Amino acid sequence: MARRFELNIPSSIWTAKMTLRLAQDVLASIKLRTSQGLDANGKKFKPYSTTPLYVSKRGARLKPKGGRPSRTGDSIFYEGGYSQYKEESRRRGSSSDSAAVDLVLSGNMMNNLVVKSATEKGFTIGLTEQATYGYQVNFTREFLGLSPQDVDVLVKAAENELRKQLEKKRGSR
Repeated sequence: MARRFELNIPSSIWTAKMTLRLAQDVLASIKLRTSQGLDANGKKFKPYSTTPLYVSKRGARLKPKGGRPSRTGDSIFYEGGYSQYKEESRRRGSSSDSAAVDLVLSGNMMNNLVVKSATEKGFTIGLTEQATYGYQVNFTREFLGLSPQDVDVLVKAAENELRKQLEKKRGSR
């Protein structure tokens, strides 16, 4: 489910355009936090499964690499489970800035996390139709929310927007 965030700012000095900018800051903050392996509460995501699994070569969000081909050749077996599949298929190496559990396999889910709506009263963030599976991911590893650090970013961004707006009003007198 998409997440709605309500703002308690007088609409006489706050606009939907300002809310949209704020919502985009929140999206950036969520994506950055997620890439660092932190959930909506600022805690590390639980590790990916190490239960052995087969990944079909057809229909996988990311073409499976590594692992061991199945007898039929239609899938790849990963003794180390999803954790191994993700690591070997991404071939990140040690130079990645991202955490092991960053909720990114192909990039589809994070690329489809968007601002769904924005008014002077609040905004909604969510996933496009191409990534609705992300809501199930959020159920297991909550990322669609605001950590204490995200709230700090939100408050500072709102303060900056309000300051700019008040300076404009003073300058027009």
